[in-house]
Amino acid sequence: MAYADYRNDLLAAAFDANRMLDRYFHSGQSVAFLGAHPEAEPAFKTDLARRLYGSLQVQLHPLQLILCGSAHLGFSPVPDKLGKAFDSRSSDIDVAVVSADLFDDWWSELQASDILPSVLKRVSEDLFWGFINPANVNNVSDIGRKWWRLFGEIKTERASGVRGRVYRNFWSMQSYHMHAINEARKTLLNQRV
Repeated sequence: MAYADYRNDLLAAAFDANRMLDRYFHSGQSVAFLGAHPEAEPAFKTDLARRLYGSLQVQLHPLQLILCGSAHLGFSPVPDKLGKAFDSRSSDIDVAVVSADLFDDWWSELQASDILPSVLKRVSEDLFWGFINPANVNNVSDIGRKWWRLFGEIKTERASGVRGRVYRNFWSMQSYHMHAINEARKTLLNQRV
């Protein structure tokens, strides 16, 4: 699906955010792997699961690793970059890592860490949505440092880099994506006025 289709669906009179979630976020091959061997994306996820186990000793199934954002859709779904095309030379592959165990372990470490008030505010906002964004805490905890190093070492010809967030469960990931869909719709509707 192209951004034009996504935009039209966002502006449709019969707008349905759940349909948008299923049609765009939960289906199809990720754009970052179009044209590759059919097993390239599953192999990427399997390799990432192995790397996470090697670095953090967390057992994950490749189905717990979901490619999202522009690497999956082909364009950014977030309001401040809405419609910006995926570019393998400058875009990252964003991975949602869904694991209650990893999330809870990391959150416990963060609670015991000395976090600056400005960082704590961002972490609190992320926790509201049920995820930990390593960009905010990559030097605050042991898990954060290992995570940042691991993802920084991953190289692929499919993108400029690979980044990941940890979601507590699938519902949290979907809620965050649903929020992006609704905010994008508001942005587009406000532009029409």
